[in-house]
Amino acid sequence: MIARTNCPVCDKSSIAPYIKTKAQMHSSKEFFNYDQCNNCFFVFLNPIIPPNQLKNYYTNYYLPYRGAKAWGKFEKFVERSQKKLDYKRLKLINKSRKLTDSSHILDIGCGSPTFLKACKDSIGCNTTGIDFSDEGWKNYNEKFKGINLHVADIKDLEGDIYPDVITMWHYLEHDYSPSENLRYLSSISKPSTELVIEVPNFDSVSRKKYGKYWSGWHTPRHISLFSPSNISFLLEKTRWKAKKIYTHGTLNPYLLFWMSEMEKKGIRWDKSMEQEFKGFVIGMIKFLPKRLLERKLSLGIMTVIARPIDLNSN
Repeated sequence: MIARTNCPVCDKSSIAPYIKTKAQMHSSKEFFNYDQCNNCFFVFLNPIIPPNQLKNYYTNYYLPYRGAKAWGKFEKFVERSQKKLDYKRLKLINKSRKLTDSSHILDIGCGSPTFLKACKDSIGCNTTGIDFSDEGWKNYNEKFKGINLHVADIKDLEGDIYPDVITMWHYLEHDYSPSENLRYLSSISKPSTELVIEVPNFDSVSRKKYGKYWSGWHTPRHISLFSPSNISFLLEKTRWKAKKIYTHGTLNPYLLFWMSEMEKKGIRWDKSMEQEFKGFVIGMIKFLPKRLLERKLSLGIMTVIARPIDLNSN
């Protein structure tokens, strides 16, 4: 385990234990500690799992890796839902930055690169995805043909890549070195590059409701738990300027509520989700009135759109 004595965002040493949570979406019974910075209120895992041991928490029954197949006979419903999410994300980007077939999109932590496929199929733009594992695409070569996919770290990216859009769909909370990586991404970006970050929001209704069972912890895979104020500070520190911060996102916040309920229930995550599908759908329907409030209350997700800071401007 690797202990940290200073806040990873503001670098202050005034930190204190905040909460201990059990490993989530995993059979392990071990608990992990999260600290909170007394200066910027950033919450982070401390100590953290050594990177070479992290694979023990990304097993072959890890639900995001299993994808739609985990839902058995309801697989097609889940696939359609994922496709809808991918196009919702594409629409968000197009609203802020019009994409063309010459645009280059870099997706960090692409997992199963369905979002990049949506970009490729809809616009024909250049697409690159990186992740620390190829579990999300290694068995689907034909499905993701034409997309540049690499098992790589951010620091492995070429300095002349100059993407038009960089996306991080629920990646930054996993990043062991967010400051260093955001700073490097700024150095390989154009002045017009847009960075889109979607993460769980620590200052949200779901976190306050579920406490140690909140699925936003995703213990021990989530290293960082951001709030709007400290993610803005982190971005400025790493040569980015937030254009917009939304206290909602493209991901349906119901998923955080449902996964939190499952953690509280003590579900076995290696089983087929087929028998949970009916309850999942009923819960989603009941959740609709809350969903109408997500632009006023943060139910669990936030999205940030940023651009590099021009160091040459006055």
